[in-house]
Amino acid sequence: MDEARSMIERALLPLEIAVLSAGQPYHCRYEQLGFGPLRVNRAFHNLGVRVEVPDLSGGYTVGFAEEGRMRTRHRGHEIEISPATAAVYQPVGDIHAVSSDASLTYTVAVQQQDLETTLSALLGRAVEGPIRFGASLDLTGPAERGWARLVRTLASEITNPDGLATHPLVMQPMTDAVLRGLLLTADHPDREALHQPAGPSRSAPVRRAIDAIHTDPAQPFTLSVLARSAGVSVRTLQQGFSEQVGTTPMGYLRQVRLACAHDELRTADPSRTGVAAVAHRWGFAHLGRFAAYYRAAYGVAPSDTLNR
Repeated sequence: MDEARSMIERALLPLEIAVLSAGQPYHCRYEQLGFGPLRVNRAFHNLGVRVEVPDLSGGYTVGFAEEGRMRTRHRGHEIEISPATAAVYQPVGDIHAVSSDASLTYTVAVQQQDLETTLSALLGRAVEGPIRFGASLDLTGPAERGWARLVRTLASEITNPDGLATHPLVMQPMTDAVLRGLLLTADHPDREALHQPAGPSRSAPVRRAIDAIHTDPAQPFTLSVLARSAGVSVRTLQQGFSEQVGTTPMGYLRQVRLACAHDELRTADPSRTGVAAVAHRWGFAHLGRFAAYYRAAYGVAPSDTLNR
């Protein structure tokens, strides 16, 4: 059991596992495929187990079973995952899972910023804060079955050292398909909008301002500077962002900077880097205001992300 726990922790994150059938030999197989922001995991347990994950900091996770069933609890919701039902876990909150017998489960984990950026690109406007997914995903519909089949196809490449998973030209579109397929099939407030006909594309001035922001988010931009880079007046740029992006130019800049700070905090060494230094590096002069923006966007304090 200690070997299984250590194996999974090296690939995933800290957790606790306990076997529920005493006196029988225990077998576990855990496999993971990673590409960019995506992790596809496949886990087999030959006996009933109890699994406890302290927190899912930093990403969205979806889990379903191919064999057996497993009851999970997350943020007050209890879901029985099976071939027909997946559980959808938010970036913050413990997970408790119990299976009474052997199980083969699949887990899809996506980094929070990347899934939110994908949703923003599909909607054509900025997405503020975590995506409020429903607690479960029904896998019996045609689109949902196709998404689960895509996940299993990726998992089948895990043990193939010379397979398609070694080719970025193949993995990039498949990764995009998993992220976009999840957004199109799972329940969340913007799902209906994704199925509507696409609206008019962003105007050239708005695109120029967005390109300037993404080229160097740490630049000391002001509204006037962005308007000059876009080649329009401040008022025209504000109106364009309001109509086409759903926020103000400075609000969009703040979201991009928050995402950059979030990425740095997730990978920084807390013994060498402090929250204040990261905040100032990305243009947040007021530490208290930065912490409030960060908590609203990611559900935790910036110090929590750094220390994890």
